[in-house]
Formats: sequence, C-alpha cells, structure tokens
Amino acid sequence: MNPDQPELGEAVPLQTWLLGEIQKQVPVQQNGQQLSIIRKTTVAYAVAKLLRRAITSTPLSAAKISIDNFVVRTKKQHDNSELLPTSSMADILGVDMISERLSLTIIEPSHVNNMLDEGEEGGTGRAIEVCISPSQLLESSSSAFEQIDEKTICHLFGVMLYQLYSNLDPTSKESLLGADPIQNNSEQLGDDYDGANEPARKKAATTTYSALHDVNTPPSIIMLVQNLVESKCDHPLNPQNICTSMKEACDDLHLLLHEPSRFMFTRKQLERVGSVQLKFRQNRLYGREKEMSLLSDAFNRVSAGGNEAFFIGGFSGSGKTRLVETVMTLVEISGGYVIKLKFDQVKGRPLLELISAFNELCSLIRKKKSPQDLQIIVDQLTESVGSDLSMLGRLLPNVYSLLPRGQLKQSREQGGNRMNFQSVCFILRQFMRVVSSKSHPVILLSLTRIIRLCTLKWSDSTVLDVIHDILSEETDARCFFVGSYRSNEVSSEHAIFGLMKDLETSKVTTQKLILDGIKIEDVNTLISDALCAFPRTTRRLSTIIHEKTQGNPFFCLEFLRSLVDRGLLRHSLRQGSWEWDAEKIGLENTTDNVLYLLSSKMNGLTNEVQTVLKVLSCFGIKVNGNIITYLNSTSQYCDIIVGIEEARSSGFISLTGEPSCYSFAHDKVREAAYSLVPSDEKHEFHSKLGMALINASKGDDLDDATVLTIVCQLNRNLLSPKQSSSSVRTEVSSLNYKSGVIAMNRSDYETASHYFSLASQMLPDNHWESNYELSLQLNIATAKATYSTGNTDKSQAALDIILKEATCMEDKLDAYSLV
Repeated sequence: MNPDQPELGEAVPLQTWLLGEIQKQVPVQQNGQQLSIIRKTTVAYAVAKLLRRAITSTPLSAAKISIDNFVVRTKKQHDNSELLPTSSMADILGVDMISERLSLTIIEPSHVNNMLDEGEEGGTGRAIEVCISPSQLLESSSSAFEQIDEKTICHLFGVMLYQLYSNLDPTSKESLLGADPIQNNSEQLGDDYDGANEPARKKAATTTYSALHDVNTPPSIIMLVQNLVESKCDHPLNPQNICTSMKEACDDLHLLLHEPSRFMFTRKQLERVGSVQLKFRQNRLYGREKEMSLLSDAFNRVSAGGNEAFFIGGFSGSGKTRLVETVMTLVEISGGYVIKLKFDQVKGRPLLELISAFNELCSLIRKKKSPQDLQIIVDQLTESVGSDLSMLGRLLPNVYSLLPRGQLKQSREQGGNRMNFQSVCFILRQFMRVVSSKSHPVILLSLTRIIRLCTLKWSDSTVLDVIHDILSEETDARCFFVGSYRSNEVSSEHAIFGLMKDLETSKVTTQKLILDGIKIEDVNTLISDALCAFPRTTRRLSTIIHEKTQGNPFFCLEFLRSLVDRGLLRHSLRQGSWEWDAEKIGLENTTDNVLYLLSSKMNGLTNEVQTVLKVLSCFGIKVNGNIITYLNSTSQYCDIIVGIEEARSSGFISLTGEPSCYSFAHDKVREAAYSLVPSDEKHEFHSKLGMALINASKGDDLDDATVLTIVCQLNRNLLSPKQSSSSVRTEVSSLNYKSGVIAMNRSDYETASHYFSLASQMLPDNHWESNYELSLQLNIATAKATYSTGNTDKSQAALDIILKEATCMEDKLDAYSLV
C-alpha cells in the first residue's frame, strides 16, 4: 500500500458498529464512559459533514438519513490486538454514505494523543479535520425519492443521534422518535401549550429523552438532540434554540470534539467545587486578531534590528494589557526580556519606578545567561562606559551581580560623582547599547526587550524624555517600547502625545492603536465560552449584553457576573446548563459604569473582606507579601490573610508570579475597592495603615520597597494631629529621609528633594538638639539633591543651616566643600 494514501480500513455498517459499542464492557474508571461518548461524537460529526455535503449535490429523501445508510471504517483487526478497539479512538478512520457514494476520512495531527480531560482545564479534545471524496469501497444504491427540506433533514439527523447515544438497540421501536415527540408524549395537554401547561411540557420533554439521561449522556448532547428533533415540532420547548441548519449541527459537534472538557463533560466542575461557575478563559483575547497581528509584526521588525514604539489607547477594560501580553510568547521564543512597569497614581515616583525597571533587567540577564556570556557583557560594559562604571552601579545596583567579585569591589570603591539628567540618559543609553548590541554574537538574536509602560497618564515629562532619549539613539540596539494609556482620561495636550511626535521627528518608527469595543460576534464567543454553551444558543443574550456594554470586554465579563449575582443568569442542575430570561435582562436598567457593578458586588461581601479590599487598594494595583505579613502581625489587621483568601476566591485579587505578591484583577477592580473608603476618610485610612506598618516593622532592616511603601501611606496625611508626638514625627521624618536617599541613589533628584522637604517638615522643633545626626544628614542630602535639580537657592539655604547649627568643624566640612 502506498504510504501517502490513507488507510481505507474495514467497512462496518453503522448499525453493526453501534451494536458493538453497546455490547462492549467499557470500564467506568479512567474516563472510559467519556471515551465511548467521544467515539460516538466523532462518528456523529462525520455523518453530519456527509449530510451537509450531500445536500449541496443531490436531493435527499428520508430513507437516506438513517443509520442503515452509513458505514464506519475502522482499522483492520489483527490476532494480537484484541483489546485495542475497546479503548482507542484511533481505530475510527472514517465514515461512508452508501446512497451517495461519499467517503469521509478523518485527519488528525499525530501529536494529538490525549483526547480526554487531564487536569482542571482538561485535554484539547480531537483536533480533527475531514476529507470527503467518492467512496472506493461502496457501490451506489440510490434511487428516486421525494426531496425533503433541510428542517426535516435536521429532524431526522436528531433521531439518528438519539439512536446513537441512547444505547438502545437501533432496530428496536424504543429507539425511534416521532415527528413531534413532545406532542406525542403529552397528548393530554390538548392544543394549548402555553401558560400553566409549561411545567407539564418540560416534564414531557424529560420523559421523551429519558433514555439519554439514563446513560448519563452529557447535557449538551441531549440539548443538541432535542434542538434537532424539535426543528419540525409545531410547539418546540425552546423555539430560540431549535437547530434548522446542518452547518449549525456540524459546528456544534466540532465544538464538542474540540473541547470536551468545556462543552461536554461539565459535570466534573460540579463534582469538584460543588457548584457550577462561569468558566472564563484566562488566556484568550477576544476580537483582537488584527491588533495582535500588528503588534507581532512590529516586534518581528525590532527583532531584525532597530527601535520602535507602539502606543495603545482605549477605555479602561478594552483589553490593552491583555493585548500586550499576547506578544510575550514571541519574546520568550526569541530569548528576550520583558521590563514591566506600571505607573501608579497611588505610589507616584515615576522616574524612580522607571529606573527600577531597568535595574530589574540586570537580574533577568543574570538568570538567563551563563558565566561566559556574562563575562562578555561585562567586558562590553567596561569598554563602553569606562570610568562611569561606578555611576552605572549607583544607577542600577543590580549591575554588580554581573561583575566578578574583584571587579565588583573595585567598581564600588571608585568615585561618587554626582549625576544629572543628561548623565542618567547617557549611562542608560550606553547600557542598552551593550545589552542589545547587534554586533554582540551572543545576544544578537536574543536580547530584544519590551518596555511595557502602562497607565502613562501618571508618568511625568522626565520619564518620557528618558524613553525618547533611549529610543532615538542611532545604534544597533533593539528596543521595543509599548505604552498604553486610557484615551478617555488624557487630553490632547498630554505629554504622551508630545512623545509620539518627538519620536516621529527623530525617525523612530511609531504606531498608534485605539481599541474600541469588540464586535457582537466576539462577545457571543466570549459568552458561549463562559457558559459552556453552543454559540447559536447564546446569540440573543450576547446581543443584549453587547448593547449594554458597547463591546467593552472587561465590562462584558463583569456584567455577566452581575447577572449571576442577581439571579438573572442561573445554572440549572436538572438541565445541566445555564438558563436566563432574555426579556428580563433586556429590560434591566443597568448602568454603563463598571465601577458601579464592581462596587455593588463588593458591598455584598462580608465586612472583613471589604476591609481587606480597602486596605489592599491603598497600596495600588499590587502589594508585596512582606507588607501583608507586617499587617497580619498587628491587632487591627490580624485577619487580613483570611480575608485575602476570600477575596481571591471571589476573583477580585490574585497571587502573581512574584513571591507572595497580590495583585488586583484589573485597575477598575482596585478603583472600585478604593471607592469603598469614604472620601473624607481616605487620608486618615492611609495614615493608620502607615502607622501600623511602622509599629510592626520596628527594629527590622527594611528593604527599599518596604520603606517606600510605608512612606507612601504616611505622606497621604502627613500633618495629622495624631502624628504630633515627637517620637512619631521623628520616625516619619527618618523614613522620608531614607526614601529620599533611595531616590537620590537612583538619580531621581526631584523625588529625592520632595522626600527631604517632607522629612524636614516632620522634624520636632528642637530637632538639632534631640535628633542631631538626622538633622545634619538631612540638610546635607537636601543641599545635594536641590543643587542637582538646579535649585541653587534651596541648596544654599540648606548649607547655611549646617554652618549655623553644626557643633563641630568636622561636621561643617561637608558644607564647606559644597559651598
């Protein structure tokens, strides 16, 4: 036999094959019953495809749409393979239609081996395609019959499916259904099928398909059988769901095969968690295929050499962040690095955050590169920055992790030159040129980075200037900048648009993309996935939701959740599917404000969980685990860990890839949580958090991130009378001083000056007597920071204070050296 020709196999009449399936003792364990159902669904899909092809080529009669008109082609049996057909689906090679001499061959990728559920999301199902051609095994037996319409064809196909799945002898009368099975089983209802008779009709329908229920047929298959059979009913139970097209039947069956865990075997979720939840896809971006292509193309160009900028605008919830995340796979394949940075209105410090992101790049390089590769990078850095290597170390402390120990010590001991904005830009340019240099043989194709800068609304012009300086550098560097912003929250005068114009002027390839709402077809796919329902059955609901949400993806998800919370969308255990009243949902006077929906849902939570959400929202979109640990050690927030778990189970927060780092599911979720704090109490709420953290962390050697987090809370209510005691004021002043030093070490002198100013305000009146060392160091740091920002008057004023208040000549020497 020619290896390029598909195996024809052994032709078995469908009726005989079905009897064999019924007689087989399929093991209950190891998904044996599911395997049998998928085998039958594979044959059902093949029959549906054959019928659809036959409709387009020749008139069909009722006699042609029966089990007797089809044969199943299976692998030929061998003496030593008796057990293979019992548990394998690979033996089904195709299905033939006798009367039309059509042969369908099943084509399945060889790498698809596991057809059943494995784990929470289950397997991928049967990724099959089919090829239909004239049969080489059958002779035509067709004859002239009266042609029937497609509705009748669908009805008869439904009867075939009933015979296929019911496990009844296909030759018995019990396996046959009439033209109107519900009417046949409920004649006592008379001609009136409305009103009070509705429960009786449902009971009649359940009785009609009881054979399917008795063998635990999946609810989705029972629904499909019912929808097909009722296509000829005068009074269908669900008129909106009747299936009158073989195309729709093919689509439904293909969906069942492709994702059995989602669309067939949904009872597993009920057994696992005790209830059925909306099953959202966590890693799918709906309706953004064109945008994904544009972003991927841009990344590929950058991979070939050069810098580019890509700006994504859109309303909150339009999918900006998810769109950026789709290109992450390409980055991983290319060996690239992702610098994630999200400017936060709560935290501020945009330049400090940007430099910290570049600092993290050093850690990523350290993790991915071998010692030999690291040495090459170090040599390049040494040659490129020369004597400024120590300045690079001050700006990006993690760069020391790339250096050998001897060189590390020498670099740290070299100068402490003061840096200004120009020197910061110069050093970052040199650093980026080295780690992404096209001429470097090791990193030529592997060090393309994405700088993802979300919520540019909160960035300042200094940060944007640094980004422009790096991207506009004419070198072989490869840097891909992706900035996202809420288009409805920034004016046309915002600096982000100035950055776009400046980049274009500098001949940096720049693209701008605005995300609008997704189309109704994409909303329907989203809802179909969430409800584990056939797309044809959710179209009306999707139309209503699309109208109310304008196709905003995040709003669609939250609106769907709100329908569940209000009982307008509920799961029926009896039917095994979701039910809703489209008329009631359409009449709902629902706000288009997603914050209202989220806040309303949060108000229904316990006070403990609401408190947790309010606390976490004060720290921004993300909070580190050590902050949670400190709060949990206090009497006021001792139940925060328990509350976090409840908030996680509600879907509001999640544990990110970073160790013990909790993040809100979306910006709008954090905003809704923050709105739970009354406006006139927000400052005091922040202050209490800050004081709790101070008390819990006393005596600990705090890292930079923890110091900045605590100070951020304290500074929201800096002049509160409750902070009037000398010890508290000193503690707050000291933490602001430490924050300023952190900023100054990263060359963010504007931020440093701000921290030092707040530290000075908080010092007690007699601070030169009670806190001499802190006062001295604070004024020295203030003089340096303000001088670096060009504010020479403030710098001189700080020096004059030192010369006046210092108690010894040694302490005054620093001031004299700066004068």
